[in-house]
Amino acid sequence: MRSLTLLAVLAAGATLAIAAPAAAGTLHAAGPRCPDDAVCFWTEPGFEGERQVVRPVSGSRPCIPTPDAHAESAVNNTRFSRLLYLDADCSSRPVAFIPAGENRPSLEPPIAAWR
Repeated sequence: MRSLTLLAVLAAGATLAIAAPAAAGTLHAAGPRCPDDAVCFWTEPGFEGERQVVRPVSGSRPCIPTPDAHAESAVNNTRFSRLLYLDADCSSRPVAFIPAGENRPSLEPPIAAWR
């Protein structure tokens, strides 16, 4: 009887080990694609349209225009919060920010630049 119980536990563990990588891959594939240590913007909500990928230089905070001078969704895969602006030269006050490691599937109004 102990042999059957042990065999059942081992079989269940093997099934979970096989299923887990597929589930993890499925979850990852469903999220917005943006490399580590980068900030990504899309021209459409929901991470659709043209994508811009920028790897900011450490310690540098230049004003960076978004694709087509507007972005409607974003991912911040850096260690720093990012400020978002309505104007392409970041001369106005920031209208929003994206904390480190977070994303925004919808930016309203569309963003023209960030730092």
